[in-house]
Amino acid sequence: MNWIFNLNAERDIMINYLLKHFSRIWFMVFSVDLFILLFTSIIALKIINNILPYNSMSVALIFTFILISQVTLFTNELYSIEKDYSVKSLVGKCVFSFIFVSVGCYLIFNKHLSYPDSFFLSMGACGLILSWRFLFYKVIDKINLQNKVLFLGINDLSKRVVREIQADDHPRFKVIGFVGQEEVKNTKNTMINPKVIGSVEDLPSIIEKEKVKKIIVSWPGNKKFPAEYLVNCKFKGVEILDLHTFYEQLRGKILLTGLRPAWLIFTDGFTKNKIIEIRKRLFDIVFSTFGLLITLPISMITAFLIKIESNGPIIYKQERVGAYGSVFTLYKFRSMRTDAEKYSGPVWAEKNDPRITRVGRFIRKMRIDEIPQMINVLKGNMSFIGPRPERPFFVKKLKEKITFYDQRHSIKPGITGWAAVNYCYGANLEDAIEKLQYDFYYIKNMTLFLDALIILKTLTTILGRKGAR
Repeated sequence: MNWIFNLNAERDIMINYLLKHFSRIWFMVFSVDLFILLFTSIIALKIINNILPYNSMSVALIFTFILISQVTLFTNELYSIEKDYSVKSLVGKCVFSFIFVSVGCYLIFNKHLSYPDSFFLSMGACGLILSWRFLFYKVIDKINLQNKVLFLGINDLSKRVVREIQADDHPRFKVIGFVGQEEVKNTKNTMINPKVIGSVEDLPSIIEKEKVKKIIVSWPGNKKFPAEYLVNCKFKGVEILDLHTFYEQLRGKILLTGLRPAWLIFTDGFTKNKIIEIRKRLFDIVFSTFGLLITLPISMITAFLIKIESNGPIIYKQERVGAYGSVFTLYKFRSMRTDAEKYSGPVWAEKNDPRITRVGRFIRKMRIDEIPQMINVLKGNMSFIGPRPERPFFVKKLKEKITFYDQRHSIKPGITGWAAVNYCYGANLEDAIEKLQYDFYYIKNMTLFLDALIILKTLTTILGRKGAR
């Protein structure tokens, strides 16, 4: 019976993750697009061939059309609701997406669907989605859907988070101000924008007047905690979050600055059980086997180009740190000269690194050099998704300088991961800290949905040739 409870736990984790990290606007856009795609495909099939939607072939076509459409829209960043799209950008991305969809559906169903019909179906969906999106963005511009946020406590960390929200003109949150630890008269010299709008005693009136939805707590440890005031706010329906929990939802990473062990101990997430382990291993085996087979022609061409450009091995082997600190041999297509570290010793790759060969520069941009790592996945050294494995030389140094760094080795490293799709290639201590914040987020929120999201964002990264050096 334990496996049933494990499945329920996995489901609850996924639902909890979706509710916390995706806004109602995102769900609404996704759902309306889904309805439009379903409606368009049924109507189009009736017009094209008068096929009843209950026919098994037409059901397969409808399902495939919707799946390809939403994956393509996602990889073209049309579900990044926080982006500010221009008309030109929105039209261009949408039209390109549905041209790709029309080709994909034709190739899969060419015996039952001609290309003009596939194009007609795709452009019909494109027109409807563009029409509703333009209407939706106009309404959003007129109606302020931002949640009003109040910060309780003034320190460098809370100021930094507020500045990040303001810099992005965040569509989900509007900071109305700070409530200070002291009386307002004692905080008048604090240069903050938005400003300090009251003291703790003013909380009830501020909540009522400003219609505050969230209070973000960043309270100094040397001051009396205003528990009574916060309990009253909680019972009025105001959501209360500590600063690190809020930042996790805001940025999709765990803020290491000011992070206390107690937060890591008592926060939800970081769940591991047999169902998650089995699911990840099956996912790894299936994706790696399929990946090696489908990329075999690319691998053969890459091997040939590497061999004719420079002397040396085609496959580069290097020691990396795996789960729980174990060291394993990682495989990559060689992208550097064989004497790359002869004089310098271990160093991070730099932008426009002169040690990288011409072939190497291309295969790094397209992530082709990572293909042999699928052998590592099949061997069990790595997972398909996880923190990128680092070299023992750098791990030793980073463990000395970054608190909690070794905790990233609590799971297997991955070919791709949350840090890899959200941040550029690491080249210094600051980059390592930034990537660790994303790695912690993944380890905390490890779900099937997040894995699927990373796969889609990896495709976006590869197509956009972002991040590699």
